[in-house]
Amino acid sequence: MKQLIIAVLILTTAAFSQEQHMDETGSGRMQVLGEEGVVGDLPLEHTSVVIDVSGNLQRATVRQVYGNPYDEVIEAIYTFPLPQSGAVDRMNMYIGDRLIEGKIHERELAQQIYTEAIEAGQTASLLEQERPNIFTQTVGNILPGDSIVIEISYVAPIEYDDGEYEIVFPMVVGPRFVPSGNFVRRIFDMFEVSTSVEDADRITPPIVPEGTRTGYDIELSVNLNPGVEVQEFESLNHEVDIKLNWSGTVTISLENDDEIPNRDFVFRYTTASDRIQSGVIAHNGEMGGHFMLILQPDADIDVDEITPKEMFFVVDCSGSMSGQPMEVAKETVRQFVRGMNPDDTFQIMRFSETASSMSRTPLNNTESNIQQGVRYINNMSGTGGTMMIEGIRAAIGYPEDPERMRFVIFLTDGFIGNEAEILGELQSTLGENTRLFSVGVGSSPNRYLIEGLAEEGRGHAYYVGLNEDPDESVAAIYDKINDPYLVGIGIDWGDLDVHDIYPSKIPDLFAGEPLVIVGRYDGSGTETVHLSGTVAGERWGQELRVTLPSHDEDNDVIATLWARKKIHDLTRSMYDSYGYLSQEQNIIDEITDTALDYQIMSEYTAFVAVSEEVRTDPDSGEPVTVLVPVNMPDGVSYDGIFGSESEGDRGGMHYSRTSNRSMVAQPALGGAGFSGGVTMDASVECLVSEEIDGDYYYGNEFETSWIADVSHISASSTLGLLPSVVRMAARELVADLTEVYQDFVDGKEGEDWPTGTVTFNVSVDSAGNVISVSIAGSGLDSDLDDDLCEVLEGLDIPAPPEGAGTIQIQYSFQKIW
Repeated sequence: MKQLIIAVLILTTAAFSQEQHMDETGSGRMQVLGEEGVVGDLPLEHTSVVIDVSGNLQRATVRQVYGNPYDEVIEAIYTFPLPQSGAVDRMNMYIGDRLIEGKIHERELAQQIYTEAIEAGQTASLLEQERPNIFTQTVGNILPGDSIVIEISYVAPIEYDDGEYEIVFPMVVGPRFVPSGNFVRRIFDMFEVSTSVEDADRITPPIVPEGTRTGYDIELSVNLNPGVEVQEFESLNHEVDIKLNWSGTVTISLENDDEIPNRDFVFRYTTASDRIQSGVIAHNGEMGGHFMLILQPDADIDVDEITPKEMFFVVDCSGSMSGQPMEVAKETVRQFVRGMNPDDTFQIMRFSETASSMSRTPLNNTESNIQQGVRYINNMSGTGGTMMIEGIRAAIGYPEDPERMRFVIFLTDGFIGNEAEILGELQSTLGENTRLFSVGVGSSPNRYLIEGLAEEGRGHAYYVGLNEDPDESVAAIYDKINDPYLVGIGIDWGDLDVHDIYPSKIPDLFAGEPLVIVGRYDGSGTETVHLSGTVAGERWGQELRVTLPSHDEDNDVIATLWARKKIHDLTRSMYDSYGYLSQEQNIIDEITDTALDYQIMSEYTAFVAVSEEVRTDPDSGEPVTVLVPVNMPDGVSYDGIFGSESEGDRGGMHYSRTSNRSMVAQPALGGAGFSGGVTMDASVECLVSEEIDGDYYYGNEFETSWIADVSHISASSTLGLLPSVVRMAARELVADLTEVYQDFVDGKEGEDWPTGTVTFNVSVDSAGNVISVSIAGSGLDSDLDDDLCEVLEGLDIPAPPEGAGTIQIQYSFQKIW
């Protein structure tokens, strides 16, 4: 068991000596609490971010500096956010001046490589993706006095809507609510909970105590080259310095280079052109032809009458919204209610643990009903857990008025961990006459969820900051829903050989929104592309001259962004109302193949970097693990998350605070909490079911038994072939391996079955023919191993570009029933 420093639970109440020592267990390590409540003595020292913007694309480089202020060798684990639309395509590690390039592998293989390196005494780093906007950086065998820099890079589009561009860099992972379920996990490194979110422990990093901040800080700069003159700009959450360069570019940097990373960096700007530049950006290189089409539709149609609508305003009233975020949300809804059209009807709903509404049925837009709605809004407060599924079901499941379009305005900070469940519910239940517009509230909203709600709701996402007047967002949403929008969009590519277009289903476009799609193409050519659709019941069409080159090495990020969009589209196909329980292996394999081919992060791939030299004695034991705490997002209430000090107050998302030195999970009381999902440590055992023997169920009608299950894990190296080619060849052998495995275990008791992961060394010649197969390390059973190796001799791959060599292929052999 690794030793553990619980960085946020141990506080000091007076000045301490700088010379601190770890106790025998590794916990109880005191952190230095400096001036103004700074929690120091942490391995993460500083983060710097440089964002280079060219036209409609951005390339960002994030550098995290890690040190070791302790006397022991440590392993640092840091959970941090990146933009949900970004494609992370590089992770390098610097030990002093030495560069160690990170390599991308299947996630399980990357974890194995990291673990073996740490056990061998090498310094290593591992970057994993938990959500499209949440990542975990692990750096192991950091020696006392070390300075290790992790450099991460991503590409992303610049967001554009109605003449305004926006650059966002998130700085902190907000506290996530996780509903109750069957997985026992430790969250915030404080509470044992039973939850439906399997990876809850990986998306809930520890938080510094109230009244304190982390010792690490952040600096950020943007080099802006939009191609046309920048006219107006605004930084929402930070003071910035602006430098206008003679070349026409603009440099933006945080005024303070030691900012607390507790709120999103949001920079908005307009240019001399009031429309986004339409056209096609193409790249045709080693991975073939890829393109991005950007078009501002010319679809303005005057409408004499505004169609009456059914307006549903849904407000997140959970504990994380208490305080300033709640006040912002309430003012936003008040403005929405007062801004309706005369013939609209409206309903106001709130949700936390459960959902409730202002009235039994939607009300007409009368002065007295408006006053009733405002009173309902004024009485809202933030308390309890974020059972967002209740809010979604209440708004979407309410019977539709066949005479009206329903527009749901959904306000939330998005601080939940079961995003897939929510998005899956919306995807499967949204009616044809309903559109959902999401409004992210606060300084650090969960933009992955906010954007996902708008995507599945066929609406648009907006954000209202803590110090921002919501009138602009309210007006912008009303402009979109009052104006006709473009639906049923189709594209005729003529003779251009275009395929694999994402999004696979082109969404509706509201006023001011550009059409942005990515795709692949074969060959080359120039064609007039015809776009068509319907707006306000009238046919619409537009043409665009498109050239797709036969070879163009420029704009290589287009291929990367295509892969990112494909992965996003595939991931959406796995959403269901139960979260990710319906994961389909063929989709997971396609996501993994794409990520490896294009060398980008996904939920199933990871970057790992390992130093060649052995830097610590492998026999000295495992490094001490230090969980890097994060700041509470600006404006978020500790009482709203953990409950107040009052013994009877259970107003927080899940928990009750008992002292500065410890946190104790409480059972749910008074409608707040986990409805029994939170347990004391001593009772965790009862939540974990005992292993059930394969002969457990017997009856007159059925009986169950163990069956063999074989799955492919990884393939490396691929000798210059695309990883997908080797992986597909390896997967084609799974059926034969399963048959051999099943034949071997038939007649054996379940406990006698050999199980585990087996690594095969497959040697091939320059033509791709298999020369020999052996097992690396221990196998399952000598007789079985020989038969399995014989199956691997049938591996069918093309001639490797790098010539003859050895490919390591891993399979998992398990028993299921």
